[in-house]
Amino acid sequence: MNRHLGIPVLTVLLSLTAPSPLAQAAPRTAVGVVDAFFEEYRLAALGEIDEFPKEIRAKTLPPPLNAELDRWSATHHGADPVFRAKNIPRTWSTRSLGTGTVAVTETWYEGGTQEVRFTVRPSTLTITAVNDPPPPRS
Repeated sequence: MNRHLGIPVLTVLLSLTAPSPLAQAAPRTAVGVVDAFFEEYRLAALGEIDEFPKEIRAKTLPPPLNAELDRWSATHHGADPVFRAKNIPRTWSTRSLGTGTVAVTETWYEGGTQEVRFTVRPSTLTITAVNDPPPPRS
């Protein structure tokens, strides 16, 4: 073993064998895309990152969807267009409902849950719709 490689060479060797953290975190499924967006959006809503929720939407969602979310917000006074509620969820879980549809189950601080559905274009993994919770089952 050559002990004279030094730190720069060792760093290069390690970078060749380990994927970058960004590559590891890159969502490659519809569920991954929605989960990553929801997490970043929630952190922005809580003020835990240096971006506002609208900025997260603008960099992640296509302009027609952003316009639709703005219209939804204008008619649902005080409710967040992504959370579909006036509160920020404490936790959430995501699951696939089939090709291109992802359910986000939000759990609230005061208890209770709500499901919001996201539509994702499979070919580009772009979120194309955020839908109101389904009506309660009778």
